[in-house]
Amino acid sequence: MRRFCWTLAVAASAILVIVGLRVETVHAAGSLIISEFRLYGIDGENDEYVEIYNDSSAPHTVTASSGSGYAIAASDGIVRCTIPNGTVIPARGHWLCVNTSAYALSDYPASAETYATGDGTYASAKNIPINVGIALFNNDTGGGAFTLANRFDAVGSTGESNALYKEGAGYPVVTVTGKNHAWVRDECGKGGAVHQLGTCTISTPKDTDNNAVDFFYIDTDGTATGNGPRLGVPGPQPLSAPIVRNSTISAALLDATVSNATAPNRVRDFTSDPGNHSTFGTLSIRRRFTNNTGGDVTRLRFRVIDLDTFPASAGFADLRPRSSFLSFVGGVQDPVTCATTGLTLTPPCTVPLEGTTHDQAISPHNPINGGGFNGSLAVNGIKIATPLAPGESINIQFLLGIQQTGFFRFYVNIEGLP
Repeated sequence: MRRFCWTLAVAASAILVIVGLRVETVHAAGSLIISEFRLYGIDGENDEYVEIYNDSSAPHTVTASSGSGYAIAASDGIVRCTIPNGTVIPARGHWLCVNTSAYALSDYPASAETYATGDGTYASAKNIPINVGIALFNNDTGGGAFTLANRFDAVGSTGESNALYKEGAGYPVVTVTGKNHAWVRDECGKGGAVHQLGTCTISTPKDTDNNAVDFFYIDTDGTATGNGPRLGVPGPQPLSAPIVRNSTISAALLDATVSNATAPNRVRDFTSDPGNHSTFGTLSIRRRFTNNTGGDVTRLRFRVIDLDTFPASAGFADLRPRSSFLSFVGGVQDPVTCATTGLTLTPPCTVPLEGTTHDQAISPHNPINGGGFNGSLAVNGIKIATPLAPGESINIQFLLGIQQTGFFRFYVNIEGLP
């Protein structure tokens, strides 16, 4: 098992920060799973999608056992989307199936020039009722070809009676409907716990064949449900979306000559900004990232897999990831940072801090309560025209609004293209 872990654990004004990046066990090649979905959204019963994930370290080429591809079907046996034969889903890549009648997230960014539109689509006549089970099969023939032996994965609620379309007893039945929500797989190992300190033990979607522990519910209001409450944002990913690059894009302190809780590595601004979910100010976390992929990185973003957020218990922080902008910081004593990213090459130097855009915040369905679980923060300066070259480094500023002070942690996965 190969791992990379980067942690920052410092108390200041009763605040503990843990920022982590980790690579976990590599699964057998060809392991496709359902990683995120919803069956009723902010735009009604047809605002639904199913995201497929290649949970392996090798590309998966679709080759159906019968028919024209792999089927995404509900427990009524009707195929909603077919992943066509010959489709190549990259290692750690995604494929997205959406109901085009009311899918509301087609403006969520994917690559630098594409969005989370469906790789496969269906219409309202094939709407999937809420809490019904869904499954991915190795064929799209249907009928007797939809069997456990031919199934890649399934997820359904405790209200689903057909065991072929769920794993274990199923996730808790949800009665809320018109929320901007999603069911997502745990990518940290804490089951989406809002307040549970300590490091993440995984960074790829959890798959124990038990829907109740593998998935958790998020929405932009932190609504109380049978599996909540928990503030979070949907983030459907198509074939063109960035993939996890924890092992090939490395992270370091901006200035390794001082403590990871000391400026310029971490800065607390006490200026109150309630309109941006920063009633008790903001926390800026600064790190240097280096491209070790061997090729140009044309899109770089970070997905929140663990943090303390709403609803905040006493003694724990309520953090809201938010967008940041290009800025500069002086007095950096780290010779590596100065030599690779400084405006002067020797310490002390002044270095740029590239900002990040909270992807979900640029949508017409902008989460009015700020970011949370599953939010993604895209690096503004990395584009097709201005890629991060092999071996090149960039300094990043993560900005977190503080709605309540207390102990907290913040973990992200690195996602990049190509």
